[in-house]
Amino acid sequence: MEWFETASIIAASLSALAGDILAWEASPASAVPPKMISSPIKFEDYPQQALRNRQEGYVSIELKVSVNGAPLSCQVTESAGHSALDEVTCRRLMKARFEPARGPDGVAVAGNFHTAVGWSMPAPGVVPDSRVFVPVAALPNGYVQPTSTFLSFDADGFLATCEIKATSGSEAFDKIACALLRKQMKITPPHAIGNAPAAGYRYVPVAALPTSKR
Repeated sequence: MEWFETASIIAASLSALAGDILAWEASPASAVPPKMISSPIKFEDYPQQALRNRQEGYVSIELKVSVNGAPLSCQVTESAGHSALDEVTCRRLMKARFEPARGPDGVAVAGNFHTAVGWSMPAPGVVPDSRVFVPVAALPNGYVQPTSTFLSFDADGFLATCEIKATSGSEAFDKIACALLRKQMKITPPHAIGNAPAAGYRYVPVAALPTSKR
């Protein structure tokens, strides 16, 4: 199931979907990962040549964030297949600022921050929606919103981890969401610059879809 590949998210809309455009993964030494303070990527950053050539794709990256919350390096772990999109993603994200990671004792430490940025060109007024819908007879108790998940994929494109970034309000539905994604999700095997196998990342909302006609 590779709906990701045709339902890209505009880079400028990622902050609205996830609360910030990046999702994190902490370094082993940190108990609280880095958190982005503000989004540095806007649709206006789309390279003009890439727009003219209708180039689209996902760029997954790993940022190393210093103890002061400044990016130290940016590595493309999944290339969009177009160098201009890879380069602008890292160039803009290196201007981001973060709340630093925190160790178990609460002291600021360096940490890693992973994300995927989707570059796409929808028709005017149309924003592609990458959410997954789960048919249910009725909304689960406590459900108030779609479950926000952050997914990581291995070099073969299979789902490796599913992390709940924002709960639906129903712990049971959150578990169902990740179970469904683990069973169904697969992306085109990600490759870094130079075509080396790499890791890919995606943000995916999972929404309950009541089927009751009452």
